[in-house]
Amino acid sequence: MKPSEMITVFEDRTCYVNLTPEQTKELQSFERIWGSQNFIVRSDHRVLLKKYVGFVASKNLQIQILPKIFRDGESREIEAEKEHSIQLLFRLLTYSNYLKVKEIPTPKMVSKYQNDILEIFIAIFIKEFLNQFKVNVHRQYEPIEENTQFIKGKIIFQKSLLRNRDLNYLHYVIYEEFTEDTLLNQIFKTTIERLLRITKIAENKKRLKTGLLYLQHVQTIKLNQTIFDKIRFNRLNHQYLPLFNLSKLFYYNEQAGMSNGDEYTFTFLVPLNELFEYTVYKALKGLEEYSVLYHKPQKYLDKKNKAFMLKPDITIFKDGKVETIIDVKYKNPIHGIDVNVSQADIYQMLSYSLAYNCKNIILVYPMFRINNGYINPLGKYEIETENGIVKITIIHVNICRDNLDGILNDLMEYLKI
Repeated sequence: MKPSEMITVFEDRTCYVNLTPEQTKELQSFERIWGSQNFIVRSDHRVLLKKYVGFVASKNLQIQILPKIFRDGESREIEAEKEHSIQLLFRLLTYSNYLKVKEIPTPKMVSKYQNDILEIFIAIFIKEFLNQFKVNVHRQYEPIEENTQFIKGKIIFQKSLLRNRDLNYLHYVIYEEFTEDTLLNQIFKTTIERLLRITKIAENKKRLKTGLLYLQHVQTIKLNQTIFDKIRFNRLNHQYLPLFNLSKLFYYNEQAGMSNGDEYTFTFLVPLNELFEYTVYKALKGLEEYSVLYHKPQKYLDKKNKAFMLKPDITIFKDGKVETIIDVKYKNPIHGIDVNVSQADIYQMLSYSLAYNCKNIILVYPMFRINNGYINPLGKYEIETENGIVKITIIHVNICRDNLDGILNDLMEYLKI
């Protein structure tokens, strides 16, 4: 694959991109990933991609979709926004534990790799590989079967009789050999070779070639799901688990309609709202004396007919009672100078209150940079019901901080605990 320039768009923002006819055709082939309601490619080269962030790198097209944090419209600070958005994406991936390698790119690193998240992923992968293999090349005992004059290990008599009927000097044997040509190393080598074909950064190429030198006695294989499923980790090889997870990330095209392991396509797409939800959940998970549940418990609003399933984002319990329900949405609640919460969102919160007998509901949004002058709460509603007053509080949290404690601090004042 000939590397092409990475095109950047922002999730849920109409962006102008100058695509060739081949790139347009390839981009349109990914509509099945997003769904037609989240995917618009217009004839005037304007593109709107919703729901997912990440990248797609195919034969003629490399496009990355970043979370927007500056404003809804076109930004005049596009390079600065790319840098901050990439840092935010990796921060969310790390906080949510989606990315097992705990490395958040610095501004210098983001700039060094040309604001390209695929190149940053490659850099993180090969750096982790070289760090591990400089200290300890992975080796283990592997079963070897061969037909030989020398007896070692155990003779497999049935195969020996079938293969060596008139060759009494040969024996079909099985034995174990301490080797670096392990299945795990074969996965790493195959991944490195594929990454070498797609990277555009000289330093990544250099490091990937060094990685191949480390694995020069290891064979490459055809990757598939069965190969990955065969790998088991124990105390002797657990240090390679983060590297293995990154290899899986590069292999799997997990979105519907994409063929696994397509050698011409790298896909990493994550639903942004779910990533933000889980980050907020992780920030709250350490609350002492409280039980914090994610997407649980699920209930039917109409229990008798089992209709209208409810699945709150985050539920906080104490002594078996629901104290607070938190709904998380990655969108800008401030339009112009006004905070606007949709009626549908308020009705959804009232449904939660009714089904879970909860009087404290919090709607959580990310703090867009243009909104950092707005203090919490952004809004408070008190709605009278037959069961009492339901309090709905609207807040935004600063997700550009360097740790999860900041998000927890933003929330603490409004939790009924």
